[in-house]
Parts: sequence; C-alpha cells; structure tokens
Amino acid sequence: MSTQTLEKTETTAPTSTAAAAKKTTAKPVKEQKHSKLRTGWRRLAPKKETGRFSIVVWAGFFRAIVLLTDYLLAFITAMVIIPLLGAWLHQQSGASRGALNADGTIAMWLMPLLFLVALLAAGEIVVMRGMWRWATRMIAKIRDARGETTGADVTPKSTTRPTNQSKTNRKRSK
Repeated sequence: MSTQTLEKTETTAPTSTAAAAKKTTAKPVKEQKHSKLRTGWRRLAPKKETGRFSIVVWAGFFRAIVLLTDYLLAFITAMVIIPLLGAWLHQQSGASRGALNADGTIAMWLMPLLFLVALLAAGEIVVMRGMWRWATRMIAKIRDARGETTGADVTPKSTTRPTNQSKTNRKRSK
C-alpha cells in the first residue's frame, strides 16, 4: 500500500464509537419512484411553458370525456340493459305465457323491473359522480403542476370554536 491510500483510510475511519453507532443506525434513504401515470401528467402539463394547452382547454377536455361517457352509459342502459332485463323478467315471471292476470303481472313482473331500474339508476349516478370527481382531481393536478392559482383557491376563514365556548356549552337535541 502506498502512503496516499493509508492516509485516505485513516481519515475515513471513525474516531469514536458514537460515530460508528450513528453510521450503523442510519438507514439509506430510498429514492421515491413516481408512477408512469404521474410522470405522464407532469409531461403533459409542464410549469410555465408556452405553447401548451391552457387549463381551460384541459378542463373542457376532461369534462367532455366525462359527459360523453355519462351519455353512453345512460344510453346503453336505457336502450339495451333495461329492455333485456324486462324481457327476461317477463319470461321468468310467467307473464309471457298468459298465466298471470293484471295484478299478477304488476306484482311478478312490473314491480321487480321498477326495483331493478331504480337500482341501476342509483348505481349509474354513483358512477357518474365518481367520474366527475375524477375529472375535477385531474384538472386540479394539472393546475397544481403548472403552479397556477385561481380566486377559488383562497382559503376560507377558520371555522374553529371561540375559546370561551366548550363542548359542554352546546345545545343538545333530544
């Protein structure tokens, strides 16, 4: 070994046991990997770069996608799923054979069909609201990635309780 390598090893060696303990307990920091979707959004909406689409264009794009999907979902449900469901219930209930009178047809075919249509409508509303919220989150991500703010970003006044009002002072309904 040369004298230069000895000097390097001497300077890098810990001089006390406390320094050695610190080195062994420190965990290496892992580099956080971003998903491909996140990096794709970052590429689509770079900060302050000219020549890219504005927030209004992105908002219109996401809203149009959601509205088109909502329309297709409602149209397919109304024109395909509900008639097929009605025909299946009509056949299974015995109404197609003429074995049921008007009261039996209402009880065995119409009411179950209306119940299933109501369930489908409720499920579609949940899906449509979820897609609208997704579009809102995407628009917010693009706006945040560009660093743009709007008047709606102003934080509202604090809704905390005054210090003289405690939990026990609240009126309780009975």
